[in-house]
Amino acid sequence: MNRSLLSVCVAFFLSSGCAGWYSAPRVATTCSLDESWSVALASLQEFELRRIDKANGVIETAWISVHNPKTVSGGLFQRSMNEERARFILNITPEKNGSQITVKQIREFWSPQGVQSRAWRQIPPHEEQERQLTTRIHNRLKRQAC
Repeated sequence: MNRSLLSVCVAFFLSSGCAGWYSAPRVATTCSLDESWSVALASLQEFELRRIDKANGVIETAWISVHNPKTVSGGLFQRSMNEERARFILNITPEKNGSQITVKQIREFWSPQGVQSRAWRQIPPHEEQERQLTTRIHNRLKRQAC
């Protein structure tokens, strides 16, 4: 009994992999919440925004299509079979000496093949894109001198 329980626990931790250790990038600043909010909005100017909720400190972009060079082509006209999409969610929270902005990317994959052909499946975020947006926000905050 104990051996099977141990096996289940080990299998659970191995299957969760590094996903459990992932932490979204953050920018801590001495800027006020209002300054951080306006900088975060300005940093997302090329995205269509889906949700702007200042009371809860959340900015969410709309889905954008992501080009994947590994996309499979198929059919008579060799159309792209697999699709990926992504969006960013920024959380702006007050801190003791300023505010903090957390950048998280939600990424999904869809393929018309296989059992789950009718649903988008969440895949790991592109951490480099998260870091790039975090760096852009950080640099804009530095220009604000806070």
